[in-house]
Amino acid sequence: MIKNRQGWLWVGVGLTFLGSLYLLQGILMPFLTGLLVAYAMNPAVKRLEKLGFSRTLGTIVMVFSFFLVIGLLLFIAIPFIQAELLRLATRVPQYGQRIMIALKPLLDDAYLYIQPRDIERLRELASNYLADVITWGIKLIAGILTSGLALANLLSLIVITPVVTFYLLRDWGKIIATLDGWLPRPYEPTLKRLFIEMNTTIGGFARGQSLVCLSVGLYYCITLTLINLDFSFVVGSVIGVIAFIPYVGALVGFMLSIGIALAQFSDWYSIGIVAGIFVIGQTLEAYLLIPYFVGDRIGLHPVWVLFALLAGGVLYGFIGILFALPIAAALGVLVKYFLGLYLKSPYYLGSISSTKHKSRETAHSSS
Repeated sequence: MIKNRQGWLWVGVGLTFLGSLYLLQGILMPFLTGLLVAYAMNPAVKRLEKLGFSRTLGTIVMVFSFFLVIGLLLFIAIPFIQAELLRLATRVPQYGQRIMIALKPLLDDAYLYIQPRDIERLRELASNYLADVITWGIKLIAGILTSGLALANLLSLIVITPVVTFYLLRDWGKIIATLDGWLPRPYEPTLKRLFIEMNTTIGGFARGQSLVCLSVGLYYCITLTLINLDFSFVVGSVIGVIAFIPYVGALVGFMLSIGIALAQFSDWYSIGIVAGIFVIGQTLEAYLLIPYFVGDRIGLHPVWVLFALLAGGVLYGFIGILFALPIAAALGVLVKYFLGLYLKSPYYLGSISSTKHKSRETAHSSS
C-alpha cells in the first residue's frame, strides 16, 4: 500500500510539473535557454577552475565571451539575412518565369501523356499563385526578424538569459549536490548511474551534432559560393541551422538551390554541378561527419529524433523544439533501462507461470 502511495505521489508530481511548464511556456524561454547554456558551458568552467580560476571568475569569463560572440553574430547576421531575403523576394517572379522556360522542354514532352488543357491550367496556376505565395512567405520571414515581438523576445534573451546563466553556472555544483540530496536513498546508486548516462548521451549528441551542423553549413556556403550561385550564404546558413533534423536540412537546401539554379543558369551542366554538390555533401555527412562526431554510441535513431522534434513543436512550440532532443535522449536512456529490467524479469522469462504451475502440482499431490 505504501509503495502504491509513493507511486501515485510521483505521478502527481510529474503531472504537476508538466502542467506548470505548459501554463508558463510564454515566459520560460530565457530561463530554459539559460539552463541549456549553463549546462553546455559547465565543462569549460571546470577546465578554467583547474587552471586556477575561481568558480565565479570562470563563470564571468565564459558568460561574457559566449554572449558577446552571440550578440555580434546576431546584430551582423540578422540585417544581412533580412536584406538577402527581401532581395530574393523581389526576384521570385523573375525566377518563376526562368524556371518555366527551363522546364519547357520537359513540359512539351508531357503533352504526350497529359492533356494540353491540364498542362496549361497547371502552368497558369503556378504563374498566378506560386510566385505570390513564395514572395509573401519570404517577406513575412524578413518582417519577423525585425518585428516588435521578435525584438522583445530578443531583448528578453539578451537581458535575462545572461543573468540566469551566470547564477546557474556559478552555483552548478551546489544545485547538483542539493538535487542529489533529494534522491531516495535506496535508489540513489541506480538513479545516479542513469543520470550519468543521460548526461553522457545528451552532451555527446549536442556537441557532435553542433559540429556536424557547423561543418555542413560551411561546406554548402563555400561550395555554392564557388560556383557563383545566388544567395549561396543564405542557403548554406539555412542548411546548417536545420541540419540537426535528419534529412530535412539537406532536402530544403536542395530544393532551394535547384530552384535558384534553374532560374540563374541556362545550361544543365551548372545545374548538375549543384546537384552533385548535394550528393557529395550528403555522402560526407552520412558516412564521415555523423559517424565521427556523433557515432552510434549516442543511440538516437533519426526516426526518434524526427518524432521528438515534431512532438515538442506541437506541444510547446519553439521551447519544445529547443528541449526535444535532450528529453528524447533522456527518455531513450530510461527506455533502455526499463527494457533491460523487463528482459530479465519473470514476466519475460516465463518463470512466474512455471512457478505457479509447480505450486499447484505440489498442492494437488499433497492433498
